[in-house]
Amino acid sequence: MTEEGEVASGEEIPTDTDQEEVQETITLDQRKAELKKSRWNVFLWLGVAVLMFTFALFPMPFSADYDDFTHSVEKDIGFVWGPSLPGDDLFDAPLHLEVLTSTPPTHSEIRLDAYVIKQDNCQQNLGAFTEEAKLGTNHAYQYKSIDSLIEDEKYTFKFSVDPGQYCVIIQYFNETTGEVDKTSNNDMSVKGKVWPNQVIAGVFGLICLSLSAFAFIGAQKHGAHLKRILENGDESTEDKVLASVTDARVTAGPSGPPGPTGPPSAGPSGPPPAVEDPVLETPNESTPPPVLEAAEEPPATLIEAVYEPAEGGYFYKKLPDGSYEQIVYVQNSEGAYVPYEG
Repeated sequence: MTEEGEVASGEEIPTDTDQEEVQETITLDQRKAELKKSRWNVFLWLGVAVLMFTFALFPMPFSADYDDFTHSVEKDIGFVWGPSLPGDDLFDAPLHLEVLTSTPPTHSEIRLDAYVIKQDNCQQNLGAFTEEAKLGTNHAYQYKSIDSLIEDEKYTFKFSVDPGQYCVIIQYFNETTGEVDKTSNNDMSVKGKVWPNQVIAGVFGLICLSLSAFAFIGAQKHGAHLKRILENGDESTEDKVLASVTDARVTAGPSGPPGPTGPPSAGPSGPPPAVEDPVLETPNESTPPPVLEAAEEPPATLIEAVYEPAEGGYFYKKLPDGSYEQIVYVQNSEGAYVPYEG
């Protein structure tokens, strides 16, 4: 015998059962770790998504009051950031202006004008930019107006702006004179809101929400595998083998017709006599053959026999006196009871 053969014979070859048990143990530990990791990922990404959506919906507020020197409300709202490209698109940052007209001019030709000007220096003269804003040809200079003003009424202007530095101007404008109304008792207050994080945080929130959904699906899969392993892994190897043998026997069905559930009692004529093995003899012509006497028939009764069901679709005939006939019956396609022929 070679050395390789000796080494091979000395080593213990693991059986398939041992390998399956080791594989089940490893898989169980791995599934538990993966399930725990997936659940943590679900809550982690879901929490980050909630923070992103909250950050996206939270506006940056500002306010401004009426200036009697400029006869308008002017405010440098600072830098508005975002991923938007130049021009009007879906990624612009929303900007809302809520104007409270405390004491507006009483003239019917007075209107309320609002300007949003994209300029780094709001202290310069912005008159030229306001005129360009009225033309509506440049998205960097926007303009909106409201007619028929009412005292102590709130008016809301909605704009969408690109990233950049912006100046806000709100003023009363006299359409008859074509100039800003400079009535001494004019007054108003402005509250504004801008959502620069709506697009950025909203996109990241959707990504985190998608990752949380994928992690939830993975956790469901790991949970199903872990449940299957726990249900099939608590049994020992011997129990699994016995269960498989039992299942095979049940699938194969009975090998023959089963006997009655209880031993049938002896009939009225008593138990049948034991039959001895016949002795073969040489026929003798002088010896006449024995004559068999006809058995007496039992008197007919008015009570009919009952067929009691047993396992496997078999029936046993119970006689009126309570005894069982030593014949197994089955039902044919017409529902009649006929003797079973094995």
